[in-house]
This record gives sequence, structure tokens and C-alpha cells, in this order.
Amino acid sequence: MKKFLISLLFLVLFVILAWWSWDWYKKNALCCGDNLPATTDVAVEEISYGPLTFDWENGSATTHESWADKKNELLADLADGKVLRIVGPYFSEEVNTTSFENLGLARADAVQKLLLDSIPAEKMEIDSKLLDPNADAKTKPFEGIDFAWVIRNENVQEIDNKALIYFPYNSTQRIDNANISDYLNKVAQALEGNDKKVYLTGYTDNVGNPEFNRKLGRDRASAVKQTLIDSGVSADRILVDSQGQSDPIASNDTEAGREKNRRVVLEIK
Repeated sequence: MKKFLISLLFLVLFVILAWWSWDWYKKNALCCGDNLPATTDVAVEEISYGPLTFDWENGSATTHESWADKKNELLADLADGKVLRIVGPYFSEEVNTTSFENLGLARADAVQKLLLDSIPAEKMEIDSKLLDPNADAKTKPFEGIDFAWVIRNENVQEIDNKALIYFPYNSTQRIDNANISDYLNKVAQALEGNDKKVYLTGYTDNVGNPEFNRKLGRDRASAVKQTLIDSGVSADRILVDSQGQSDPIASNDTEAGREKNRRVVLEIK
């Protein structure tokens, strides 16, 4: 009987201890999660890309959702006398295994192929540009393609950030060519609302003596200046110079080469 009472006492004590432990656990661990550490939602970075991206040491191009809109935008500016200039990006650290001089040209060529169903090949040209080092570009897609419609007609040629305006042999007459006049009107419009200046440098072929050709080059640049003034550009924003027969861009041994050398180079800075 004594053993039974002792066993019963231990059982009662165990039940009381178990009930107390459960009550403590509910109050301190389960109640509404008040004592649980707060959780923080981790924001997932959403990466948004433009129309085209490129991968490290890869000459192909990847299109994205906005490519169709970009393509339509380019097609809207398609016109006679214009060429689409496509400039592809590249890094000096990239290993180039393509047949092109650099991966920028390879990428520009890949983009050109994406446009061939809408723009004739003769209406496009490719070039490349070197980008500053970027560690992320080695592991993530990068952008950097440039598009520009540039003028290409028999009188005006836009090359890089310059325009070449061509003159007939021994001519300094007032400009009455529609291609040149239209282009210079656009230059005048581009100068509105800013303080940039126009730099005009005249060049000639090598027919005649150097002194005469230097004057001829200046007279041609002055003819362009006058047309800009007539279009509303202030004279003090136009600087004129001449290199005469120096710095030819083609051979003076042929008429075609001499035609290219008779030019005024226009730059806006």
C-alpha cells in the first residue's frame, strides 16, 4: 500500500509538471509569434534590358521584347540619301575569335543581319567603339549598340562627328545645291537652344599653287558660313579655316580623287 501511494504521488507530480511546462511553452513560444524573430522579405532585383544585349567574347546579338519597337523606329527614318550607321561595342580585354578586326564589328554585323529583311545592305554600314573596362560585362549581358542615320549623297557625306561638303572644280560660288542647302538648314536648327559653335575647314585638290589653294579653301568655307548665316546662325558662332591642298583624303592622280579632296569639313563643338 505504501509503494502504491508513493507511485501515485510521483504520477500526480509528473502530471502537474507536464501541465505547467505546456502552459509556459504556449505563453512564451506559441502565442501569436510575438517572441519569434522578425522575418524580412528579400527583394529580388529585376533586371530590365533594352532592345539588344551582348555577351562577353561573343559576337552575336540577343534581342529582347523592345526590339520590335526599336526596329520600327529605325525604319521610320529610312530615306533616300541616308545610310544607317551601326556601331558595335567591345572591350579591350575580350579575346576575339571572329573574322572581324574586333568584336564590336562582329556585333554590329550581327545586328545588321537582323535588319536585312527590312533595310537593304547598301543602306547600312558598320563600325565599332571601345568601351571602358566593366567587370560585370564578363558575367552579365551588356548593351552599348549605337544607331544613327547619316547623310550620304553626292554633295554631303556625314562621317563620324563631321560632315564633308563637296565643291565643283575651282568653285567658290554661292551654294545653290539643294542637298547642301537642306543639310545646312538642319545644322542651323541643331544649333538652336545651345551655345555650340560651327568649325569650317576648307580643302582643295593639288591643282594650282599652295598659296592659291589655301585661299580657295578659305573662300569655300566662307561660302558655307554665309549660307549658315542666311539660315539664322550668328556669324560669331562660325569659325573659318583653310588647309588648302594639305591632308588629302583621296589620290589627286585621278579626277574622282580630286573631287573628294575639294571639300569643306563641318564640325559642331
